[in-house]
Amino acid sequence: MKKYPLVTVLIPVFNGASYLKEAVLSVLKSTYKNIEILLVDDGSLDSSKKLCKSLEKIYPNVHFYGFLKNQGQGVALNFGIKKANGVYICRLNQDDVMLPNRIATQVKYLTSHPDVVALGSSITLVEPDGHSQIVHFLENDAEIRKMWLVISPFADPSVMFKKDVALKVGGHDQSYWPANDTQLWIKMAQFGKLANIKEPLVRVLYHPKAASVHHFKKLAQITYKFHLWMDQNIQPAPFYIKLFWLGELIAGLYLSPNFNWAFYRLLKKIVYFAAAFFDRLHQIKLPAVAKVKIQPSMAKVSGQ
Repeated sequence: MKKYPLVTVLIPVFNGASYLKEAVLSVLKSTYKNIEILLVDDGSLDSSKKLCKSLEKIYPNVHFYGFLKNQGQGVALNFGIKKANGVYICRLNQDDVMLPNRIATQVKYLTSHPDVVALGSSITLVEPDGHSQIVHFLENDAEIRKMWLVISPFADPSVMFKKDVALKVGGHDQSYWPANDTQLWIKMAQFGKLANIKEPLVRVLYHPKAASVHHFKKLAQITYKFHLWMDQNIQPAPFYIKLFWLGELIAGLYLSPNFNWAFYRLLKKIVYFAAAFFDRLHQIKLPAVAKVKIQPSMAKVSGQ
């Protein structure tokens, strides 16, 4: 009987020859070995296809599929999810690097929390000049749902999710690219919980050619569309949240991607530390106050 891997690492590829080999090698260095790696090239115009083929020849657990023409990341990801043999899909982008313990850490969490359908982690964000910072995300499902009208639950290259639930909700909707990942997580959350591991498990490279930077105006427009979808289908938004969405859209259209991402990271940081503060506040045990039993006074009755 053929043994299937528990985890499929899915990497969509588009003109990613400059970074892809490092991403794949980081997966191969994983301490967890029951994996396969799927590379789905979405009509690249550089040498990505050639590189994918060479990696497939060298490493037996690397599998390559390619489209002749660009069809969109959502289409490539859906193709990969259907081809995957794993129970869990582990996402990684072509220009990111996972830590060796990432897969083992997430598999351990998911197997001990079967109600969680998608699991992310904190990330180490690396700037072009080499400077890095840790970006945290809300850790439990209740906190995520409180804030998902304002901030995304995950950094998409940090997420491991259940294949069957992703297929159940229809996978990625390409019309919501480049926010299609976030929409998928929200759809999956209707069938289970979301969570994040506090430890940073992925190094994410922030650079001008990254889709989230290069296509930022498109991202701003689609994020607004996605928020309206959430308001109609998931959770009605109060008026002040809708004003925030509008402000976010205007800022995305007229201010630089660097400014917008810096503000968004600051907002995440405020939300994360506020959630941590209130969580600690609830855990504080106040010293017990001794109960004093008050003896009832004897009423003086006339005639006694």
